[in-house]
Amino acid sequence: MCTVMTTSELWGRTMDFPPRTPWHLTYLPAGFQWQPAIGHRVITSRYRILGGMRHFAGHYLIGDGVNAAGLLCAELFFPVAAHYASQPKPGTLGLTPQDFITWVLGNHDSVAEVAAELDRVTVVGAPWHDGNHYPFHWLLQDQTGTYLIEPLGEYLRVRNNPVGVLTNTPEFDEQVDRLNSRLGLTGRQFVPAVVAAYHGSWPSGGNAVDRFQQATFQRWQSTPRTVGEIQRFLMQVTVPHTPRHRNNYTHYRAVFDWGANKYYFTDCHRGLTTVKGLADLTGPRPLTFD
Repeated sequence: MCTVMTTSELWGRTMDFPPRTPWHLTYLPAGFQWQPAIGHRVITSRYRILGGMRHFAGHYLIGDGVNAAGLLCAELFFPVAAHYASQPKPGTLGLTPQDFITWVLGNHDSVAEVAAELDRVTVVGAPWHDGNHYPFHWLLQDQTGTYLIEPLGEYLRVRNNPVGVLTNTPEFDEQVDRLNSRLGLTGRQFVPAVVAAYHGSWPSGGNAVDRFQQATFQRWQSTPRTVGEIQRFLMQVTVPHTPRHRNNYTHYRAVFDWGANKYYFTDCHRGLTTVKGLADLTGPRPLTFD
């Protein structure tokens, strides 16, 4: 249960995915070597990466991050709808859903480069190094705009995301369809002018459809322009850690300021925010910031 919002200046998300190990703001250097959970190939990353990550037995699982080339990627839980191959296609690199984001950020400088190389990998429905398999879809952003990749068929493809918002299941087209039903529109074309002019009530629930619409109305009616403004919105969709939410609650909130090139990581357990920029991180080893 996660929510992502993007603008031309900002990106922000809540991470509600239940971890087996804690999330931390983490830096991975260029030249970092990592091994997908299937196969035996070791991959060397071309780009430095900064983002929210888990560490397990020498392996890093990236929830979201930005690389030194200015490419951002975030994974979000996508149950039921996700469809993955059972084994790698001949001649392709096999990746679990958890490994896909590391491949994206470690070796690509733009969304266009990712799109051009998607046929070189197969995302397989197999467990990660921790023995768990979770379905994801992915939001990507660079200087050209916001995009998404959803594993809905045999092949992955990059699509434009004109809404600038992503949550969880259902798939993106159905989310837009349900939004248009609220707006009195038909079809699956996103019409930002109608969203901006809408004066009806916003949904108040916490499911993926409600959060998608809440984030969309916020994005197009009162677009966050500062880090503080987008952080205030993310607090509205934060799931508190309570007896009712023992597992599915917000572990961290993240904001990336494109202009300042700064990543803001808020640990919701401690209520502490850590701010780092890739321009200041050039060391040869991974770093974890508590």
